[in-house]
Amino acid sequence: MLRTLALVSALFFGLTSFFSHQSLASCNSDQPFYGSASISYTPKSNFSKKPKPEDVDDARQQALLSAWNKYISTCMEAGRMQQYLARGSEIMGNLDNYILGKEISHKVNKKSKIVNAEALLTINQSLVDGLFIQASGGGDGDGAFMVWIFAAKQATYTAGGDTTIYDADVEKNSSSRSLKSDEIVEAQDDTTTVESTLSESKNSSQSSGKTVYRGTETTSVNREYDVVPTADFSIKMAEVLSLANYEPIDYVDLVNECGGEEPEIVEEELALNGKMSRETRKSVITAARDCEVEYLAIGTIDINQPRASGVEGYNVVVSINGEVLSLAKRLPKKVAAIGPVQAQAGGPEDNTAVRNALIMAGDFTANEIVSRLNAKGVN
Repeated sequence: MLRTLALVSALFFGLTSFFSHQSLASCNSDQPFYGSASISYTPKSNFSKKPKPEDVDDARQQALLSAWNKYISTCMEAGRMQQYLARGSEIMGNLDNYILGKEISHKVNKKSKIVNAEALLTINQSLVDGLFIQASGGGDGDGAFMVWIFAAKQATYTAGGDTTIYDADVEKNSSSRSLKSDEIVEAQDDTTTVESTLSESKNSSQSSGKTVYRGTETTSVNREYDVVPTADFSIKMAEVLSLANYEPIDYVDLVNECGGEEPEIVEEELALNGKMSRETRKSVITAARDCEVEYLAIGTIDINQPRASGVEGYNVVVSINGEVLSLAKRLPKKVAAIGPVQAQAGGPEDNTAVRNALIMAGDFTANEIVSRLNAKGVN
């Protein structure tokens, strides 16, 4: 049984308030998406102000599509969006297959002759992911070899920036003048002559100047970072890439077999500087070519300090940047760029929140790499 319009609206606002703290870069299968639509109608007869059944169905269908479009805009990054545009008609023709649950309700305003409809959907995210990765990698047989190096740093100390407000500079000029006059008055009586002096002083003054307003000065927030392990990220990357018919290779195995800079040095340069030095990058690429690796993914993960959360205990945000290089030719060719994009996750403890965020980041990064390569026909 469908819930009332008010209940659907209340459910939407309550759930979106919660799930907006879960993920900024990827979506969960239990995340709700809301849509609405309003259409005007012509009464079905002169004796009734009710809309025709097809008008009601149209409004409800438009609300459903609105919720689906909200899902697309929220959960699909550039690579996945390109794939969706290529297969959109196929998906829309079987939309119910990708929906785990839906609530649709409507109200009729007979006075204004408008049908207002609302929809709340939950999407089968796993099925959507499966649709887009089923034809990836190398096709039949062994897939393309892919090595990735993603280094992570976490803020261990944060000091807020300072704001200084300057007083206005005031420049003042002044001048004054005075005028003094003397008058002698003589008075005479029978016995005495008296001489007196009357003094009068007049003053005038004038001032001028200017005021210069200097505003404020704000210093940036200061943070200290540590390089942290990315095992959770890498395991999720390997899982997704394997399902997409790529052959994921650990960088440490590449170093063991074909040389290249040590993993600790590469990760420290990436994490703290945001890039490898020229010598390190050349060493990594040369070793990858010697091991016949076709694709090399390089990236950074920035992890903020976990914050206390009233919902899950702790909450943490990670930011991901990356690129995928094709090593088929002499000059490495950048075939995909990822980010910057953020993912957010929570957990009962601060370290759990960080692990969940890294897993989410690995899932998003791998799926976006696959989508970008598929959209460009790189399999």
